[in-house]
Amino acid sequence: MRVLMISSEVESLARTGGLGDVVEALSLAIAELGHEVLVVTPLYGVTRLPASTMRWPGTVPIRFGWGEGDVRDASIVEVDPIAFPSGGTRRICLLDDPGLFHRQGIYDDMWGPFGDNALRFAVMSRGGLEVAARAWSGGPDVIHAHDWQATFAILYAKLVMGEHWAKKPCIFTVHNLAFQGVLDETSLDKLHIPRDAYRPEVLWQDGHVNLIKGASALADKITTVSPTYAREILTPEGGFHLDAHLRAHAHKVVGILNGIDVKRFDPATDTSLLAPYDRSSFERGRAACKEALANELGLEPGAGPIFGCVARLTWQKGIDLFLPLFHELVDRGARIVVVGQGERSLEDQLMWAADASKGKIAVRIAFDPPLSRRVYAGADFFVVPSRFEPCGLTQMYAMRYGSLPVVTDVGGLHDTVDAECGFVATRADVSPLRTACLEALETFGDRKKFSARVATAMAKNFAWAGPAREYVDLYESVRAA
Repeated sequence: MRVLMISSEVESLARTGGLGDVVEALSLAIAELGHEVLVVTPLYGVTRLPASTMRWPGTVPIRFGWGEGDVRDASIVEVDPIAFPSGGTRRICLLDDPGLFHRQGIYDDMWGPFGDNALRFAVMSRGGLEVAARAWSGGPDVIHAHDWQATFAILYAKLVMGEHWAKKPCIFTVHNLAFQGVLDETSLDKLHIPRDAYRPEVLWQDGHVNLIKGASALADKITTVSPTYAREILTPEGGFHLDAHLRAHAHKVVGILNGIDVKRFDPATDTSLLAPYDRSSFERGRAACKEALANELGLEPGAGPIFGCVARLTWQKGIDLFLPLFHELVDRGARIVVVGQGERSLEDQLMWAADASKGKIAVRIAFDPPLSRRVYAGADFFVVPSRFEPCGLTQMYAMRYGSLPVVTDVGGLHDTVDAECGFVATRADVSPLRTACLEALETFGDRKKFSARVATAMAKNFAWAGPAREYVDLYESVRAA
């Protein structure tokens, strides 16, 4: 089977969060099952190109509007393909259009979001279809578009590129429904979208063009990144004003829990750790990593627990629900580590808390993957206080490294954390989160019980092989329909 994936992020090249991690790992896992996977993404100014690439001869014309001259010519840079014994391959092609993509950011820079993001990702999406048409005679068997940036691929395939493309099965994955791709009506004419699709059943939403609404209406299947999130988006609380539309398409909605790359995230081989360890040696290894983390971040030495948190500092992630608990946790002997960046007000509040409790609270305003791994390895507890969480990867990384998660009972957190391997706040609020944190402290005091939970958490299997098979089954079902 030939699978085309279109995504604005791929972890090994350019990413801001979990989308890139998922596309990277899922594409490899599906290829490992024996399929041909082609990933198309832009070549940004911040892209980390590998040493060996190949540039296709000539350029690929990419139509982005209705006018005769509304065509951009992009070069194609291909990363060396990865072949598997199963016969499957994973290829990545990058669209090289300097005017659109060669900037110091994926979606924004220090001055804010790019004003032409809709055009940029329309070109990415149409470019992905054009690249696939040249990579495979007859094009792909399945088109898999990720998040609002790739919604244009489904719109173009189903509405403007002719019968051959309209018959291609399309899968649309919602990674976070909070970001929907909402545009002005004028974008229809500017971005090659037929006006007859601007109606409530497809693209019209409250007087605007809603790209996720259109893609979910036209896709053959809609997937979310966890089973619980698939249910949540059908509710007024989790549907972000699209719940009624999505309920009309509920027969197409499938929740498939994300996996993690267990080869890259392995405490036994992780070179960013002072003392690598596995399930048979975690007590000694994690003790060394905990001491090293405390030294690195200037925390006072001590036998008390460390609560770690690695997150985007946004309302969604609920860091403001964790902040009110800092003083009590520190008074009870805990230390706290937070790594992340995001909203300035949250950054400031965290820095004030750290300044007020030097040696007890450490905050790093940064996107720092190696430090994040050291937090997974050195923190006793890993806090994910999200108000909503489509899947979440950090809690799975933390369990892989033996840090027990303290989470709210939402989305993918509900699907991955239970009382045997972590601590669950019944809802996203300060009081239930406090109860879960205090339960964690109590468990820490019982070393036998605590160690048993760590061993259970590390034994959890979040590898991508299972989810990849679910996606392949889904692809085959839409091809057969």
